[in-house]
Amino acid sequence: MNRKIMMIQNGDIELALSETTRQYLVGQLGRPQMLKHIDDSQIEIGITSYDNFISEVPHYHLQAHEYQYMISGMTEYMDVETGEGYQFKKGDFYKIPPGVKYAQRSKPGTTILFIKTPPGNDKQNLDVTDTIAQWLRTKVKTVRSDFTNDPNAPKANSIKPAAAVAIMNEKEEILLLKRRDNGKWTMPGGTLDFGEDLKTCAIREVQEESGYKVVITDIIGTYTNPNTVIAYSDGEVRQEFTILYKGEIQSGQLEMDSESTAYQWIELNKAADLPMADSQRQRMRDVIQYHTEGIRSLR
Repeated sequence: MNRKIMMIQNGDIELALSETTRQYLVGQLGRPQMLKHIDDSQIEIGITSYDNFISEVPHYHLQAHEYQYMISGMTEYMDVETGEGYQFKKGDFYKIPPGVKYAQRSKPGTTILFIKTPPGNDKQNLDVTDTIAQWLRTKVKTVRSDFTNDPNAPKANSIKPAAAVAIMNEKEEILLLKRRDNGKWTMPGGTLDFGEDLKTCAIREVQEESGYKVVITDIIGTYTNPNTVIAYSDGEVRQEFTILYKGEIQSGQLEMDSESTAYQWIELNKAADLPMADSQRQRMRDVIQYHTEGIRSLR
């Protein structure tokens, strides 16, 4: 019996998962993998991690009991025999008994710790019907709810630096996009990626969301109200941290991505009348103040 404490370092796990979606931590593997695992004939333990939207081939297990813990993100299952749906998000733990026939789809950023016992490859793939194929192609939808100075707002559990950009045309109209996740209007923008600064983030997000390449010319305001939070249906509750820039179109033509359902150029003084989050409406008022008086807002 090996009485030595064994460890797999976090850095090795992260490196391996950057190259593939699944790595085993414990088990007896039939094929080699990048990550050095702990050999055990009694149980299999591993991690799946999805950077992009992904769906699994519908299947079931003959003998294995599957136990899963959601480290991050959100995943959805369909019982292909009953049509019943299940949704799990960060912090949830669940079991799939042997014989349950299911399809699975996961949103980007989902990481799952799985335990399977008894070990071994007893997976049985299923035929994919048109209904299941359509379900597998449909991306997991995340719903967003915005709160500002609301005593009933959920408590924040994350904070991510973000950039937004006010883009005006020669008619003094501002570009707004209608978000798919909450149906409200917003200026283009998004969260910071590793390895970039906020100015670069702002330029990238505008191009991804609108098709326009912009040049950043000024800062209109900063927004860090701890009582402004965004709650997502995957369990994340994000505290506000946004820098609002002024941007000018350099090139490109308008082309929305999948995060938006509509766009419009609207007169600046009418923009705040559109359905939008209270925090976005405050930013619109600040854009007007900056445009008319040259005053920046620090919030």
